[in-house]
Amino acid sequence: MLQLTNKYKLYFYLFLFIFLSSIFNFALLEKYEDKFTLKNINIYGLSVKEAKMVQDELSYFQNTNIFKLKKKELLKKLSKFNYLSQIYINKVMPSTININLTKTFIIAKTQKDSEIFYIGQNGKYINANQIIITDDPPIIFGDFKINEFIDLQKILKHQKIDLKNINKYFYYKNKRWDLKFSNGTLLMLPSKNIEKSIKIYNKLVKNNNFMNNRIIDLRVSNQIILSN
Repeated sequence: MLQLTNKYKLYFYLFLFIFLSSIFNFALLEKYEDKFTLKNINIYGLSVKEAKMVQDELSYFQNTNIFKLKKKELLKKLSKFNYLSQIYINKVMPSTININLTKTFIIAKTQKDSEIFYIGQNGKYINANQIIITDDPPIIFGDFKINEFIDLQKILKHQKIDLKNINKYFYYKNKRWDLKFSNGTLLMLPSKNIEKSIKIYNKLVKNNNFMNNRIIDLRVSNQIILSN
């Protein structure tokens, strides 16, 4: 009988030990998980207002286990901000993520559905409410594709045209551009052989006698029309 009682005591103490150990392990696990919970998201490279908008978007991940948080999930959220050109994400244990962001260069602005959008050098439309810029970029009128505008700018740069002197671009359905310069000159380009036309324009610029004309029409091949 004594032996049976001792056996029951052994089972009891064994059960008690396992029970107390489990409580201790659960408490330890809970403390461990809390320590590695995301608490801080630091944004670098943006203005205070821009950083606040990004942090608000990423607040979804607050209190997430930092080990389980995947960069592709963060990148998916950040893809909402079209003005970003470079993104560097660094986990700092135990509970912080540092995100360094680089903004694309703004090359123009346009209006779509009564809203103002900036155009980034990264080839994306950027809602004006998303980004803060200090310069006033040139405006584009017409229904154009961004890659067409970027191609035009490449040609202009190649021909040594200072883009800062252009404040308006006009795009037409026949895929033709007009450029309005800050001095008031309007350059009307053809839909083809744009680079050749820019070379002609540069020759006219060098000849001051022609620069009294406010409209330079190069739409027709081998023909120059100048008017005030």
